[in-house]
Amino acid sequence: MIRRLSILVLLFFTLSSCDSQQQQDDFEQSASETASGFARTDSRGAIIDDDQDDWRTAPIYGGKVRFDPAYPNPATIDFVTIPVTVLEFNSIQGGLTLRARDANNVFRTLDDIVDSTDPGAYIFRFSPALLARTGLVRVFVFDRIGELVTYGDILIQ
Repeated sequence: MIRRLSILVLLFFTLSSCDSQQQQDDFEQSASETASGFARTDSRGAIIDDDQDDWRTAPIYGGKVRFDPAYPNPATIDFVTIPVTVLEFNSIQGGLTLRARDANNVFRTLDDIVDSTDPGAYIFRFSPALLARTGLVRVFVFDRIGELVTYGDILIQ
């Protein structure tokens, strides 16, 4: 009886982790699609027109971290800010990195949040000039082990 119960518990956790991994894989697949639409924001971060696909949190980080839309969006030569709120202690794997593809299609690091293990408010801040391109650009946030945490689209003018 105890052996049967142990097997059932093990099977439950195995199936749960498979489902979580599939959700993460689906999220990453969505992130790899072409940028389409963006959350329009003003210079203070107020949302003018939301995009439900942008700034969703990856399933493995659900309830642990939250991202607000980038602002201002559309962006010009000024700096773009992306607010981050960490909700749980030690929930981020070694910090966060903001990356995007530049005009040569090379992944560039735009900003890092090194010490984001404690709950609180953090920000990414970068100049769109670093990417040397215009148009709709998808930016990605990764943890230090390379797991995708969120993504969003920014219109650079």
